[in-house]
Amino acid sequence: MKTFPTSAVWCLGILFISVSLITTGSSEVQVVGPADPVDALAGDDIILPCSLKPKASAETMIVRWTRLNLTTENVHLYRDGRDSNEDQSPSYRGRTSMFNEELKNGNVSLKLTRVTLSDAGSYMCFIPTLTSQVKETTVQLLVGAVSQPVISIDGTKDWGVVLKCESGGWFPEPEMEWLDSSGTILPADGPPERHRDSEGLYTVRRHVTVNQTDTNRFTCRVQQQEINHMKETEIHVPDDVFPKSHVGLIVGLLAAAVVVLTASAGGVYWWRKHMKEKQRQRWEERDKKIIKDLEERMKDYKLEQEKRRDAQFVTRNKDHLIQNVSEGKSIASELHKKDLIPDEMNSQISAAGTSQDQMRLLFKALEEAEDTTRVKSTFYKILLDLEPDVVKDLGLFNLIGLFNTIGLFNTIEKQRQRWEERVKDYKLEQEKRRDAQFVTRNKDHLIQNVSEGKSIASELHKKDLIPDEMNSQISAAGTSQDQMRLLFKALEEAEDTTRVKSTFYKILLDLEPDVVKDLGLFNTIEKQRQRWEERGDARFVTRHKDHLIQKVSGGIHSI
Repeated sequence: MKTFPTSAVWCLGILFISVSLITTGSSEVQVVGPADPVDALAGDDIILPCSLKPKASAETMIVRWTRLNLTTENVHLYRDGRDSNEDQSPSYRGRTSMFNEELKNGNVSLKLTRVTLSDAGSYMCFIPTLTSQVKETTVQLLVGAVSQPVISIDGTKDWGVVLKCESGGWFPEPEMEWLDSSGTILPADGPPERHRDSEGLYTVRRHVTVNQTDTNRFTCRVQQQEINHMKETEIHVPDDVFPKSHVGLIVGLLAAAVVVLTASAGGVYWWRKHMKEKQRQRWEERDKKIIKDLEERMKDYKLEQEKRRDAQFVTRNKDHLIQNVSEGKSIASELHKKDLIPDEMNSQISAAGTSQDQMRLLFKALEEAEDTTRVKSTFYKILLDLEPDVVKDLGLFNLIGLFNTIGLFNTIEKQRQRWEERVKDYKLEQEKRRDAQFVTRNKDHLIQNVSEGKSIASELHKKDLIPDEMNSQISAAGTSQDQMRLLFKALEEAEDTTRVKSTFYKILLDLEPDVVKDLGLFNTIEKQRQRWEERGDARFVTRHKDHLIQKVSGGIHSI
């Protein structure tokens, strides 16, 4: 009988152990979960994925689902072959379950029904009975709420119709935008209005003024990127809702001039007079509003400066007032009636033996008050009424008006500078919008009549307003009409379409002014531009210098 050498036996044993260790390590059961968060809407039933890899039965294991919050919440527990939720958090009671028939395949996912906003957070799937190091995984749950936006017509403005879009019941906070029928984002009338209710849900509202188009179809889009949800509502605005356009009136009068020159001249004169009067009324209303706002700000500033001045007077002259005021008890009583010092302090002041002790306690109350400036200012007014000679003796009484005069002058100058900056920005923005509207309204005419499309595209490309690829396509186009169609496609696909169309208009006006003049609107637009420049808000303060001087002087004399 043959026997193996001892060394061969040892080698075979070591080889067997190594293979066993490698096999065991490669098949070690681990807990795995999803790489991405789970998105859900309030009210949905969702599944939080969790499984064993490689596949192994979890029927005899302990599976614990918890929520990682400030304190760990017990969401669901499976052990001894059944659900064991005696210690389950009340908010999850009756809403959790596992797929018991899938446990044999290693599926330990959790089903959560009727999801609420408060369910959002991180959940841990933990199997403590595993022998591997990876016994747990974390699943992120994002919960949102959405609703369909509602569009309504909110009146008219100039030549357009004002549309309002409103949508409530959103979470997290959504974004809202308006689009035309081609999908181009429209400039809204200001930023969106946002409101959050007691349940933490957001309501968003936004207005837009639209002009008449070929389709008159406009879309309100509300979207939430975090939960990847979007809602849209479209509206069709009938033609008869739009105001009658003055452009049509001008074109009609110019056409009538061919037949009856005198009648068209009279019509143009009437239209210019009407527009001038309308413009004058708008500026008068704005001027009145600005003056009223200025007066209100002056009034508030004067009151605030008066309080600070009084409080500073009391603080600077504390020692003098403690030694010389004899009506401390009466002053404390008046402050107590106005709920400016507490009952206990008023009682202590009334019980103090000397006027100096009364005043020391009274100053302690002034300095401990929550709004010390207001309390000290009220103290000063009562002191001035009861003991005016004490104030006058300090030699500061007549300087008060001087301090307030300096403060009002600085306020007016700062207000003037702010209005100059606002008017400059507003004028530039209005010019861009007007140019862009001109280009949009006359798209078909420009496509047919502009011959320098390639040159215009080149200028826009130099300014980085159209991409390289589109500029190359326009240069390669065979006819000027094809060039212009591609150029308009680039204008409408631009991120800031208003800015790009405005720049297009200026280049067109430089290269082919006759095309613009042929539309019959060139002189109207340029004259309107000049009137805006001449009537800038920045000149408001200069025009009303005398009125403001009298208003400010009156404010000073009343102090």
